[in-house]
Amino acid sequence: MFAPTFNLTLRRAVLAALLAGSSSLALADPLAYRVEIDTSQFSGAGFLDFAFIAGNSPAPGASAVLSNFSGAFGALASQEGNVSGSVPGTLTFGNGGAYNDWFHNVTLGGKFGFNVVFGGDFLNTAGNAGTTFGVGLLDYTGTSYLGNANGNLLQFELTPLNGGLPASIAGSTYASIASISAVPEASEWMMLTGGLALIGFALRRRLPVARA
Repeated sequence: MFAPTFNLTLRRAVLAALLAGSSSLALADPLAYRVEIDTSQFSGAGFLDFAFIAGNSPAPGASAVLSNFSGAFGALASQEGNVSGSVPGTLTFGNGGAYNDWFHNVTLGGKFGFNVVFGGDFLNTAGNAGTTFGVGLLDYTGTSYLGNANGNLLQFELTPLNGGLPASIAGSTYASIASISAVPEASEWMMLTGGLALIGFALRRRLPVARA
């Protein structure tokens, strides 16, 4: 009895490890993120500046799609380059222009958030130059940065395929009021949920049945 029970337990442990490993692998290089910015320490009018800028040399094509906006957004102040859409709604940035920018009025004092999904040729096309997506918070004059006096609250660096190195997306924050978190795709959630259900079913079968 000991050997069969041990083998069954071992198989279940291996299954759990494989599922956990698959989930970690799927989330290791996500393309979708949730960005949160807390402006509770400020008040009055201000601006959020979204910029998508390619490197100096020709960069492989890249895109950034923003959606699921939350917060006290006002009217659009200005837009420039390869960017279209609306807030609230969806903004789509491309890196074909020299400077691609969306400058939006906001009312400070609360939290702002949005989802961003990256894509484009940079994922499978070799190149020496990447593309940067950055978000800055400015005061009512539109000239002084808030949260980080030196510029952006956060940035994503999109690095294309280069030789033996795969393409990558690296997000960084430069102020405590900003945060970045990965957003798993629907297929990843289904895989993770299915794996947990299988583990739960296996564990339930191990429970002893109470005798009358």
